[in-house]
Amino acid sequence: MTATAGCTSVSGIGATNAVKVSSMRFTEDIVLGYMALESLRANTSLTVLDETGLGGVTMNFRAVDNSEVTLYWLYTGGAWATIPPKHDRVIPDAEKLYRAVKREFERVYDLQYLNRAPFSNTYVLVADPQWVEQTGVKTMSDFARYVDGGNTDFTVVMGPEFQQRSDGWPGLAKHYGFEKLRGELNVRNVGPSLTYQIAGQGGAEVGMGFSTNPKIRKYGLETLEDDERFFPIYNPAPLVDGEALDAMPAMREPLNAIGPTLDTDTIVRLNDLVSLQGRDPQNVAREYLRSEGLI
Repeated sequence: MTATAGCTSVSGIGATNAVKVSSMRFTEDIVLGYMALESLRANTSLTVLDETGLGGVTMNFRAVDNSEVTLYWLYTGGAWATIPPKHDRVIPDAEKLYRAVKREFERVYDLQYLNRAPFSNTYVLVADPQWVEQTGVKTMSDFARYVDGGNTDFTVVMGPEFQQRSDGWPGLAKHYGFEKLRGELNVRNVGPSLTYQIAGQGGAEVGMGFSTNPKIRKYGLETLEDDERFFPIYNPAPLVDGEALDAMPAMREPLNAIGPTLDTDTIVRLNDLVSLQGRDPQNVAREYLRSEGLI
């Protein structure tokens, strides 16, 4: 209801200098949304409206494509795999993936995909460091060999969506070759945000996580290297209504300046400030832009 109300509240605005900044509902994308909003307010004379937290990737994409909002930050891997025309083929090179998505959005939707951030918020397997030391499992290939050796007496925690997705647990098992023994593992479904705590406090040996979540560091977890590059790259970049950008070209430079400054350590620190320390995401975004001389 909140998401619908937010989008409806700005639909039909006729001012040519009204920019509506949206985001998905998780911490990182909200922070990115506020970076766009604060940079546009500081560096242009445009009216910039806050529509952050609108909904998931599909709702946000439809809102931009229908000109109900002007922009939001979309991740390359998600764009390639989930926005029609969907693609099963993984492009393992970050720049090639970005350019492929950019070309497709311009050609199919008349949407502009601006400069990407270099960090990738992708799926990872995280593990109890004591278990890693005991087993010698440091990569996903190591994990597959360990399971294929009959070592299935340990617990893996993950969200139910990851357990079912073809680009999640089933696909990972097939790609790395432990598909036959996958059913013998003790897999527990938990909320995605709980996997780090459970693995970090001895409730499981391995869990599914996201690479830029600060809880990986909070609980001292090891990340298993995706050495065969199964998981897609997820670099975020502002996706902008092409007609709006043509009408308000002043948006381009402030938006393009943000992404290249954001490496993995930086975004993990910002995520920590919001999700673990309880800081306001808009204030965190504004302070970061000031520290980088972007506002």
